Amino acid sequence: MNTFNHARWSKDPLNKKISGVCSGLARRFDFPIWATRLATIVLFIQFPVFIGAGYLIAHCCLDNKVH
Repeated sequence: MNTFNHARWSKDPLNKKISGVCSGLARRFDFPIWATRLATIVLFIQFPVFIGAGYLIAHCCLDNKVH
């Protein structure tokens, strides 16, 4: 019997600052939301085109789900 829970990544509209992408990612990996947002900001400063494009794609593609 497989007891591994395959949780999906979705936007978290209850804990959002912009669109809920970082809070959904933090919930998916059971990581603090503030640390996920901080990592996103630091990575955005280093790689603005790639992180901006990735965030925009995630914003458009992810479902709004409340867990």
